[in-house]
Amino acid sequence: MFRIFKAYTYTSDTHELLGPCDAYTDETHDILPFHTEKKPIDKKEGFAVVFNEQNQEWEYQEDHRGLVLFDTKSRQSVTLEKLGKVPEYLTSLAPQSEYDVWDGEKWVKDAEAEKLAERQKLEGIKQQKLYDATREIAPLQDAVDLEMATEDEKKRLIAWKKYRVFVNRTDVSTAPDIDWPKKPD
Repeated sequence: MFRIFKAYTYTSDTHELLGPCDAYTDETHDILPFHTEKKPIDKKEGFAVVFNEQNQEWEYQEDHRGLVLFDTKSRQSVTLEKLGKVPEYLTSLAPQSEYDVWDGEKWVKDAEAEKLAERQKLEGIKQQKLYDATREIAPLQDAVDLEMATEDEKKRLIAWKKYRVFVNRTDVSTAPDIDWPKKPD
């Protein structure tokens, strides 16, 4: 004998309520998997209605899927994709710079890390300026060494060497107030 009844289906992975359906069975068959006759609880904002197969009860699970939060260690944005509570290492507060660190309640700028990064950047600029000067000096020095230099080449060699000395003396620890020497013409 067939029995027709109202059932409620739920997903196979998260067990979230899909909705009602008409079902049928007979004495020799159980209700289909991921179906129950148990009427679900009412929907609730911020929660998913989930069937607990072990207890054979509907229950609420926090649902923050799609919410964009920030990882307090990496500062990276994270979009929640699973049901459940928001992990403690995530916050809705966005860091304001790449030098922000989480103090347990809010982002605070690590001024030392920012200064160090600025000094490293300026040191790279300084090294590039020294390289450029050395590249200009080398052929001029060759001309002088071989006694083939024109008066203009001799003047340019002195100007570039002075420039290189001034660049080398530039203190990048005074960042951001760096007064770079002017390149020779």
